[in-house]
Amino acid sequence: MGIKKIISRTGSIPFKVFIMVLSAGIIGIAGVLILKNNIDKLSQSYQEIIEEHNVNRAYMEQISQILYQHRSIVAIHVASKVEKDYEKYEEDEKQLREKLEDLLTRFRSRMTGDQREQMYHRVYSDYYSYLQNVNVTLQLSREGSTETAIFYLTGQMSDFLESVNDNLAGLEQLTMEEMELAKDRMNSYIRFSRLSTTVCIIMISVTMLICLIYCVTITSHLDRYKVNLEQEIEQKNLSITQHNEKMMLLQDNIITGMANLIESRDGDTGEHIKRTSFYVNLLACALREHGLYTDILTDSYIELLTKAAPMHDIGKIVVPDSILQKPGRLTPEEFEAIKQHSAEGGRIVREVLGSIEEKDYVEIAADMAAHHHEKWDGSGYTAGLSEEGIPLSARIMAVADVFDALVSKRCYKSAMPLEEAFAELKRSAGTHFDPQLIAVFLGLRNEITEYLESH
Repeated sequence: MGIKKIISRTGSIPFKVFIMVLSAGIIGIAGVLILKNNIDKLSQSYQEIIEEHNVNRAYMEQISQILYQHRSIVAIHVASKVEKDYEKYEEDEKQLREKLEDLLTRFRSRMTGDQREQMYHRVYSDYYSYLQNVNVTLQLSREGSTETAIFYLTGQMSDFLESVNDNLAGLEQLTMEEMELAKDRMNSYIRFSRLSTTVCIIMISVTMLICLIYCVTITSHLDRYKVNLEQEIEQKNLSITQHNEKMMLLQDNIITGMANLIESRDGDTGEHIKRTSFYVNLLACALREHGLYTDILTDSYIELLTKAAPMHDIGKIVVPDSILQKPGRLTPEEFEAIKQHSAEGGRIVREVLGSIEEKDYVEIAADMAAHHHEKWDGSGYTAGLSEEGIPLSARIMAVADVFDALVSKRCYKSAMPLEEAFAELKRSAGTHFDPQLIAVFLGLRNEITEYLESH
C-alpha cells in the first residue's frame, strides 16, 4: 500500500494515529537514507584504509627484508678472513644501504598524522643508530678485531635492528586498530538498521513494507561488508604468518651460509655439512627406534639437532688459514691452536645466536660445537668429559663428524674405503665413541652406503 492510498483513507483513521504513522514513516525512511549515506562513507573510508595498509605493509616488508639482508652481508664480512673479499662485501652493503634510504624516504611521505610521524621517527632514529654501529663493525672487521666486531654485530646492531622491526610492527598494529575501529562502526550501523526495520514494521504496515525492503537490502550489503572485513583480517593474519616464516627461513639461510663460509676455509665445499647433518638425523632416529634415549630424542629435539649440526665447526673461524689448510702433520703448538675451536665454537654460538634463536636450539648447537671432540674414555678435548657426562648431541655429532672425515678426501689425506671406516669406528667403540651409538650406526651401513653413492 503506497503513501497516496494512506492519505486517501485518512477519513477512516484517527487523525493522531495518522500523524503518528506518517511521522514514523518519514523518520524511518529518512533514517534509512541517512544510514545508507553513512555506510557508503564508511565503506569508502574502509577501502581507503585497506589500500593504504597494503601499500604501507609492502614498504615495511621490503624494509625489514633488506635490513636482514644488510645484516647478513655485515655478518659475512666479519666472518671472512680474506682481504680481497672485503671490497665486494662493502659494495654489497653500500647498495643495500642506498635501497634502504630510498625506501625510508618514500615511506616517510606516507606517514601522515602525529602518531604515525612519531612512530616513523623512532624507526628512522633506530635505523640511524643501527648504521652507526654497522660502520664501527665494518671498521673493526677490516682491522682484524673479529671478536669486538662480533660483539657489535650480535649486540648493538641486533638490538637496533630488532627495535626497527618492533616499531614497524607498531605501525602495522596502528593500522590494524584503525581497521578494527572501522569494523566496530560498521557493526554499530548494522544493529541500527535492524532496529529501524523492526520499529517501522511495528508502527505502520505501509512504512513497514517500504522500510523492510530497503533496510533488508542495506543489511545484506552490510553483511557482505562484514564478511569482506573478516576476510581482510584473516588475510592479514595469514600475511603476518607468512612474513614470520620468511624471516625464519632467512635466519636459517644466514646461519647455514655462515657455516658453509667457515667450512670453505678448510677446503670443503659445504658437502661436509650436508653429509654430517644426514648422519646425525639418521642416527638419532635409529636410536629412538631401538628404544635408546627416548626421553631425550623427541621429534622436536631431533629436528633441532639436525638444524644445529651445521654449526659444529663454527669455532674454526678463530683458527688461522695456515693451520686449517696445512697439508702436512701439525706441530704440537698448531694442534693446541686448532683444539681451541671447540670451546670458541660453543662461545660463538651462545653469543651470536643467543638473542635470535630459541633457547633449546642454542643449547644443542653450543653443546655440539663445544664437545664434539670429547671422547668416551675422557681423553678428548677441551673439557675432558667422559661417558654420559658428554651431552648426547655432542656424542652423536662426534660419530657423524669422524666418519665423514674418514671417508672424505682432505688436503692432508686420501679418502678411506667405507669398510675400513666402519671397522675403525667399531675399534674405537668404548674408547673414542659411545658404544651404543656405534652399534646402532654400524647397523645403518646400507642406508649410509646408498646415500653416499647417490651423492
